[in-house]
Amino acid sequence: MSSTSSLAGRKIILSTLLETDHYESLIKELTCTKCSKYMKPPIRLCVDGHSICGPCYDKNYQCHVCQKEFSQIRPAVLESLANKILFPCTNAGCPKHATLPHLEKHAVHCQYRIINCFMARVYGECKWEGRAGEWMDHCFVEHKKRVTDLPFITVKDKWDAKRTEPVLNYFLLRCFEKVFNVYQIYDKRGGRMMWTVLVNDDQAEKYYFEIDIFLPNIPSKRIVYRRPCKCEKDADFLEHTQNVYIPVENVFSMLDETESMNFIVRIGEVENLPLLDTPTESESLILLQDDDHKEQFN
Repeated sequence: MSSTSSLAGRKIILSTLLETDHYESLIKELTCTKCSKYMKPPIRLCVDGHSICGPCYDKNYQCHVCQKEFSQIRPAVLESLANKILFPCTNAGCPKHATLPHLEKHAVHCQYRIINCFMARVYGECKWEGRAGEWMDHCFVEHKKRVTDLPFITVKDKWDAKRTEPVLNYFLLRCFEKVFNVYQIYDKRGGRMMWTVLVNDDQAEKYYFEIDIFLPNIPSKRIVYRRPCKCEKDADFLEHTQNVYIPVENVFSMLDETESMNFIVRIGEVENLPLLDTPTESESLILLQDDDHKEQFN
């Protein structure tokens, strides 16, 4: 039997096991009867042997089942099982089974979790609620101007000085088999405009983004910035020094006759960027000279 067929066989056996009533009863024994969440060590017991998860134990002074005090003895066998059992994802329809540490990481990005449309947070005009994995399809139907399957998006945005929300624009670019989240933020207190791009990839810096601000009728006026993308897990991404920051006076100088800002956001792979060669002295227009050379010219 080949290793491929052997692996497939093991997966079928595991899948069958996970669906048995016996396995479901194990999961039930490892589920807190107080909060209905999976229990992970430390697991606590009352003097009559009823189990409870650590967070519920910290909030209660007696057993919620028998009203008796808690014991100081921990259930070693139960805790050992809790570290080994493959728990099912709690999101309806998700086939994922994993140990609790892996399941907690999975839950944050589970495509079966129920979410609201993020566009509503920025634009306040969408009531959609559904599975995370269906959100992009919804955006391509209901928010066509703010999503694209291309590695770039061109924007013409009217400047509104009365807006108080910090996030002016939010776009989605689906390319390189990833979804890139583009934020345009107005930092009124700091007097600057900021762009940043997040992607769900631990190696986000494999990708870069460019902000190309231009005036359509004046080709001599153009501002281009290039920065690395950042991971969605980066909690302090707004404070990151690698975001694009432009002083607001420079932004005003780039508004067209309709007081709109024209810009392009581009996404690319860093490995495809050419390295920039340093000019030699003969190619340089200005030669830097030390003090001895300067004296020769005095």
